[in-house]
Order: sequence, then structure tokens, then C-alpha cells
Amino acid sequence: MRGKPFKSGVLAPRSLPVAFSAAHPIQPADSSGRLELARQLADPSNPLVARVWVNRVWHHLFGRGLVPTVDNFGALGERPTHPELLDHLAWQFVHVDRWSTKRLIRRLLLTQTYAMGSRDSDTRAPELDPANQWWHRMPVRRLEAEAIHDALLAVSGRLDPALGGPPVPVHLTEFVIGRGRPDQSGPLDGNGRRSLYTALRRNFLPTTLQAFDFPTPFSTVGRRNVTNVPAQSLAVMNDPFFHQQAELWARRLLREHPQADLPTRVRALFLQAYHRSPTPAELEACRATLAELHAFHASEPGGSSEIGPWIDFCHALLNANEFIYLP
Repeated sequence: MRGKPFKSGVLAPRSLPVAFSAAHPIQPADSSGRLELARQLADPSNPLVARVWVNRVWHHLFGRGLVPTVDNFGALGERPTHPELLDHLAWQFVHVDRWSTKRLIRRLLLTQTYAMGSRDSDTRAPELDPANQWWHRMPVRRLEAEAIHDALLAVSGRLDPALGGPPVPVHLTEFVIGRGRPDQSGPLDGNGRRSLYTALRRNFLPTTLQAFDFPTPFSTVGRRNVTNVPAQSLAVMNDPFFHQQAELWARRLLREHPQADLPTRVRALFLQAYHRSPTPAELEACRATLAELHAFHASEPGGSSEIGPWIDFCHALLNANEFIYLP
């Protein structure tokens, strides 16, 4: 008792903490008890697991959870902004969706709240709800590091959509040093595989992903840091991976539109990168920029190639905030 290892108290049965309404001793005693524990956690009379899971899904879709402290639902965490909505979604998740995360995501994506834009539709909204706690608009969200990586592969045409397979060794630059460094580095673009399939080693993490707040795999992270620092702009400008994908994207453009005029090519790039057509002002600015790029490359030794200006232009489109932010 009281921390003394040789003074035992009453034997505590294997069970959830008594604060859980579904808690009861796990039987039989000769098994590991993991299955019984999972059944207690997922018992319909225990709403806590469903509330936590629904809140995490909401957090990943909307950028902030109904309970902002997604890892802390206790007394030290923040109170839910919409407690009745959280209870309602948790009840639907268990009794209607039958614990189906896909159905839950579909339900949330089809709501009017998710379909809102990031601009205020009411001039009084910023004064009445400055922190946007009541969801009068959708907050601007930056893509996660893995999504930025995969989006680059998608627009360049390099993305391999295959499911499963062995992990791809991480690409190591000359700046990644340390004890236990692998003898061989992985490919720069990860063989075109989604970042999900990149093999992670705790001391040798992918540098491109780290620039965009990739979490260190030392502990669980319910809510990631989202920063906006100069290192990210520098990474987009100078990282070899961005340059490589810009060139592949330009080659894809000339391959798919070999005889197209300039406006047609620019519209194709905008649709692939931003999922919209350029405005007339943007189209005119792109026309002027490409004219300058063609003149610059023509003045360089051996700069008569058609692809050079388009590589630089594709790289410029990747540098825009619209590529890594959801408005």
C-alpha cells in the first residue's frame, strides 16, 4: 500500500476504470483479456470512445475539433463548442453508422458547414465570432506534409496509385548524418509511391516532409502543429524534389498538349494544380511571365529548348499558396 512493493492491497480485477459505465471484471482470467477489453470499449452504453473518435474525424476534416484538445477530454482540456452536436454525431456513429468511419466522413462532407467558403458572408461575423468557434465560415487549412508530397506526384503524373507493397527507403541528403545511417538512400521521389509507403527511421526522417510539420514518430500526435515559417517557402523554392516534379509536370504538359496554344496549356496546368480555370487577369499575367521566361532562356547558351520556360513556370505554380492551402 502507498507505493510499498512488498505491502500488497486488494487485488484489482482486470477491467476498465470504474468511471466507465460499461466497466466490469474481464472474464475468463486465463485469457489475455484484449478482446473483452475491446468489447467493453465499444459497448453502446459507453459513449466516450465514439465521442473521441467522432471529434478526431471532425478535427481532420475541418481543421479544429468540436473539442479543440483532441487528446484531452478531461477536466484540463477545453470544453466542446457544440456539446449537443458532438453527442448527436457520436450516437449516429454507433447506432446508425455501426462504427463505420466511411459513413461518418460521408455524413460530414455533405453538410452545409463543410461546403462553406473561407470568406465571411456576413459583415458582422468577425465581430460576433472572431475565433470562428461557431463555424460561420470554413477556416483556411494547409495540407499536411504527406498530402503535399502526394499532390506533387499527382500533378506531375508520377504518382503510383498501387495499394500495398514493401516500404520505400527514405531519401537521405548529405545533411542527414548520424549513427546508424543506412548505407543506401532511397529514391528522391519515393518511387512515385504515396508517402504512406515511405519507411521511417526515427533518426533519419524525410527532410521535405519535416519542413511542413511532419510529426516525429516518437509518440502519438492527435493534433499536429501547423506553422508558416520561411523554411517552408525556401523548401518549395530550392528542394530538389520540387524541382524534379516541376520538370516532370512540364514534360507531361507538352506530351498531353503538343500542339495546343498558350491559353490551353495554362488552363490545363491550373486545373491540375488548383482545380479551377485561371481568371482573365491571371491568364494575362501568365502570358507575360512566359514571354519573359522564353526570352530569358533564349539568351542562355543552348537555351533554345521549348521545355525550359515551362519547367520554370510549373515551378512557379507550385510556389503559390493555393497549391498547399485549401481556401
